[in-house]
Amino acid sequence: MAVPTAQQEQFSNMSIFTYYPKIAYKVDDYNFLKAIDINVVAKIKDFITQYRGISYSPYVVIDGESPDFISYKFYEDPGYDWIILLTNNVHSIYDDWPRNSDTFKQYIIEKYGSLQNAMSTTKYYYDSNRNIIDVIEYTSLPSNSRSLETVYEYELELNIRKSRIKLLNKAAINSVESGLRAILSKPIL
Repeated sequence: MAVPTAQQEQFSNMSIFTYYPKIAYKVDDYNFLKAIDINVVAKIKDFITQYRGISYSPYVVIDGESPDFISYKFYEDPGYDWIILLTNNVHSIYDDWPRNSDTFKQYIIEKYGSLQNAMSTTKYYYDSNRNIIDVIEYTSLPSNSRSLETVYEYELELNIRKSRIKLLNKAAINSVESGLRAILSKPIL
């Protein structure tokens, strides 16, 4: 494993929020609180999506992998988890990141009452072209020209899609860090 430079360690071992500009947030008529200006997120996302020279590798999140684990596995540093989250538009680790099999099962039970209920409740009816149709049209079609999807299958497919992410290529990390430091040091207009 490569030994990180002091500059890389300083940037990656701290939360990205350390570099966000601070604003005076008015609490009441007399008091202000220094708070992180989250408006800078839009500038960071624009930078990451529009920066030329950035290339990505597809990656499939394995059951139970966290962003910091993938960061360590791919970049040899768990501190780049925020890059993984930003490049994949993950706003909530609980809602936008793939659930591991145990958490997924618990989520289904909490949302639908039981696994059996989720597996027997229809979410969508389809014709042979995979167009969503209503139950009346569904029953009027021959069995070889129709299909259905249960809520369990629907939720499972969503979770599988969440597991297909992209990772910023390792060679671009230093360029992205430099660019982000420059963005974060400029005032937001």
